[in-house]
Amino acid sequence: MNERGIIAEPANVHLMGKRLLCLSAAVAILAAAPATSAAPTAGGLASDNVDYVSTVPFEAGAALTGARLVGDYFYVAGVRSFSIYDVTDPLAPALESITPTGPQFPNEDVDTNGKILLVSNQQLGGTLEVYNVEDKAAPARLAKMENIRDHTFTCVLRCRYAYGAGGSIIDLRDPARPRLAGNWSVFGPQNGFDTTEISPGRVLTATPSIQLLDGRKDPTRPFTVAQGANPDNRLIHSVRWPNGGRERFFLVQGETPFSQKCETDSGAFMTWDTRGYSKTRTFRMADEYRVVNGTVTDGNPPANAAGCTTMWFQEHPDYRNGGVVAAAFFEHGTRFLSVDPRGKIREEGFFLPLGGETIAVYWVTDEIVYAIDVTRGIDILRYES
Repeated sequence: MNERGIIAEPANVHLMGKRLLCLSAAVAILAAAPATSAAPTAGGLASDNVDYVSTVPFEAGAALTGARLVGDYFYVAGVRSFSIYDVTDPLAPALESITPTGPQFPNEDVDTNGKILLVSNQQLGGTLEVYNVEDKAAPARLAKMENIRDHTFTCVLRCRYAYGAGGSIIDLRDPARPRLAGNWSVFGPQNGFDTTEISPGRVLTATPSIQLLDGRKDPTRPFTVAQGANPDNRLIHSVRWPNGGRERFFLVQGETPFSQKCETDSGAFMTWDTRGYSKTRTFRMADEYRVVNGTVTDGNPPANAAGCTTMWFQEHPDYRNGGVVAAAFFEHGTRFLSVDPRGKIREEGFFLPLGGETIAVYWVTDEIVYAIDVTRGIDILRYES
């Protein structure tokens, strides 16, 4: 452990029950593994263009679910608390505070503008809590709304409003007195998993039929600009449209939770084509990428527990007309994917953590990535393009 509390190796106590024998065998194999495509590190297995730097220990075993970077501060959420780190030095994040929240699930994709922070609790109470986080060392709860059962919330128009994945629209202009102001779904409550503001007042939904909403004129009554769905009605879990919706392709994550083996219908990372959507009012999938099971030494685990599926992802800060995307894949760890100008996807590198369940990844700089791991904490990685 160094002077700021960062350790270079995760402790074995964080290995998850049934995977212990498998992972122990994998460690023995790593020493003999060829270094052509992957090499062992202190934290796991990595391709030659990915370096494992260290692990932040404070969050180990806290069942982290997501995070948000705003300026020099990194807000990390879990099922029992949220934390704030000063990441002025991205290789040595300094813990500012840990705020207990009580049981919250899933509390993924936590959102904040650096002043208020939203904690969603869809399945363990059906609440939305609003915290004042201006004092990073002492966040304070401002309000708690009952009977709000949206999977996630996104800040809209600088957090003056929030759109929930289930359709709820929350008026946050007075954050100490939030109120339910409407529902963005004309079909009633949606079985959605996420919403993402791509530019002020324009929101993309992770729903069975992906929708682009426009709430610029009236945030409480947005209208649907365009939409698109897969023929197989797959579960759509998160969406991002880089560069404020100016890219031809937006990025999509599907999910197949708790799937033990990788199959042809496992949760995929996808690109969706928007060409001509203002006239056709439709989107369509362009390409998809899935991980596979392997031998561990090839960078792929032989089986899965949390699921053979992609999870939360983020494009590189320099993403323009395609580029690199860092994506989480639970037992498959972090995968670095490139998207070309035609929307085609290919893998460029990876980090496979030992005893890990990577749920989300974030670019903190143009080469430093924080991988949020349910069991390990925060893995700090360096990606070399």
